[in-house]
Formats: sequence, structure tokens, C-alpha cells
Amino acid sequence: MEQLIYTLLAYINNSLNKDINYHVAKGLLEHIHELESFSLESAADACHVAPSTINRFCKRIGFRNFSSMRNSVNIPVGASIHEANNTPLHTNELFMQLNENLAIIDQIPTEQIDRIVQRIKKSNRIIILGFEKYQVQAMELQKKLLLLGKLSECDTNFFKQMDALTELDEDDLIITISIQGNILSSYFPFIEKFKAAKGQKLLITFSGELGKLAVFDEIIQCGKIENSSVSSYTLLRLFDVLFYRY
Repeated sequence: MEQLIYTLLAYINNSLNKDINYHVAKGLLEHIHELESFSLESAADACHVAPSTINRFCKRIGFRNFSSMRNSVNIPVGASIHEANNTPLHTNELFMQLNENLAIIDQIPTEQIDRIVQRIKKSNRIIILGFEKYQVQAMELQKKLLLLGKLSECDTNFFKQMDALTELDEDDLIITISIQGNILSSYFPFIEKFKAAKGQKLLITFSGELGKLAVFDEIIQCGKIENSSVSSYTLLRLFDVLFYRY
């Protein structure tokens, strides 16, 4: 469900005109908790449009039709090989977890950071993949690279992210942010496309299990999986380290 929410929010946030597709996205968001039980006709009624308009909109945001979009609602919030901990942290615990992650970043060998920086500099095209809430951090990395004079791509549509993988060559770079290992989940048909993609592959994660996939050329483990609650802050620090070594 989270990925669909982010896709719909991105659509309305990036709409220059409040056209019919804007109102469809808004209507679907307003009924997001009912979508799983909706038929095409009931979704059309809720959005005050024709069923054909709903199907066209679904194709526009990367789904085959309304049914495939509705099925995506079945993906649990925080779907991962690890259960997400949504319990608010006490301030002391937050700082403790963050400090543990920062210590891990400090232990990343300078040689690895410099190797990644050189790879970024040499890459013709850079695709940044951020899933669910990490799309925000992916865009922050995109902004930092732009300030360094390196243009990169960071699409907020999951399906367009997948399509971009088929367009790369050996001189390109894929930077993937997957903190808890969502790309291993059966809910996301990601790994096969990733294996087939050309270009260098960099993974930023907290999970030690992702290294077993043997599909990444470089892996940065920048935190503990049990400290995922402070992952957003941790990623910002890691990006600062890359920025200052560039």
C-alpha cells in the first residue's frame, strides 16, 4: 500500500494543472483504505469519472489496469524480510541508535568511499532507486549530486524505476537504497530485472543479508537493521560523507 500512496502523492504534488487525472489521484487517495474492496465501477463512482478513465489513469502511473493497481494495496505496509518497528522512540533511545549507526559510518573504509565517489564521477548516467519512504532520501542524494555538478535520475514511480533499468549500459551506475531489505521481498519483482540490468550496482542498506545476493558491485552497510527507526537521519549523514569526499 505504501508504494501506491507515494505514487499517487507524487502525481498530485507534481501536477501543474488540476486536470481529470489529478482528481482521480486525489479520489483514490481519499478512498485508499477502501480500494481493496472496490470494483472498477465503484472506484469510478468514488472519483466521479467513467471506468475507462480509471483504467487509463492506472496505465499512466505504471499499472496494467485497475485490477493490478488494486492488488498492490494488498502489499502490507512496511513489507520486508524484517518487520518494521513503528513504535515511537524515546529521545535517549533515538540518540543511542543514531550514534550506533554513525559509528558504523565512521568505520567505512576511506578507500571504499573514494572508490564510490570515483565511480559516480565516471558514470555517464546515474539512476537512484529509493523505495517507499526512502524516495525522499533518494531525492536528497539527487540534489547533493546536482550541487556537485552531477545530474542523476530519481523517479518517484516504482514501475518507471524498473523500466529505467532496461535502458542502461556498462558505463552507468544504479544506486539503490534498501534499508530493511524490501528488494528481497516477494512483493517486489525487483531482483530479476536488477540482475539483468547493465551498469555498476551500488547498494546502501542496513541489512547484512543483501550481500548474499551477489548482484551488487558495491555495498555500503551504514547502520544496524534493528536501528531502522533512525534510518532517515543516518542516510543524511552518509550522503554528507560522500559529498565531502567528492
